[in-house]
Amino acid sequence: MLLNFFQGGEGRLIILFLAGLGAGFINVLAGGGSIFTLPVLILAGLDPVTANGTNRIGILLENLTATHHFHQRQLAELKQGGMLALWTLPGVVIGALAGVRISNLWFQRILVIVLIIGAITLLLPKKTSTVPGGRADGQPSFWLYPALVALGFYGGFIQAGIGFLFILVLRKLLTRHLPQVNAYKILIIAIYTLPALLIFAWMGEVRWGIGVTIAVGGILGAWLATKVTLSRRGELWIKIAVVLMVGAMAVKLWV
Repeated sequence: MLLNFFQGGEGRLIILFLAGLGAGFINVLAGGGSIFTLPVLILAGLDPVTANGTNRIGILLENLTATHHFHQRQLAELKQGGMLALWTLPGVVIGALAGVRISNLWFQRILVIVLIIGAITLLLPKKTSTVPGGRADGQPSFWLYPALVALGFYGGFIQAGIGFLFILVLRKLLTRHLPQVNAYKILIIAIYTLPALLIFAWMGEVRWGIGVTIAVGGILGAWLATKVTLSRRGELWIKIAVVLMVGAMAVKLWV
């Protein structure tokens, strides 16, 4: 039924918009929104590599939207966030080039694994982390910088689930203040997504019309996420929906 709905122009636009809306909302709150958008882009007829490139349009615009809002609330220092983002750029360029050149079959298999891990991560209980002894909260650890290079590679290569990884790394190696962690995560992703998007576009792996449709939903979702805090029950329903969708798409992609 979903595939038939995709055949109609209006149905396709509605599904793309709603996927972007959900992804933008989840990406800003935590991460993993690409679990929604990548399967939908593939259902819309894009091959996995092109879906990976097209998905970056929404990611860029929704993170810029959230960054503007968080900057107004002074949750993150733009200068420090920009410097941290610079460490991701070498990895982003290499990862994006690898993402463009990998075969669709191997990308599908890797994407299935990432989607499943991302869904499992959503179900895990949140744990608080402590700053290692000898380092003040807010002072970067030495290990933060090589970690950012590695995260840049993964973000340029696949992107799906990168928000979870940034939260884990930034809370462990920079600051325990979760709203600030989230603000830095969004700022860094907004900065490094631009060169990744340009590389995919240069290689002809971006469909702008579809990408902009998802991005419009993503912008609205990002704005809503900066205004609304999810209740526990709401988070539970989102997690269930994501797990069901990932399970269905994982089977489809793997076979």
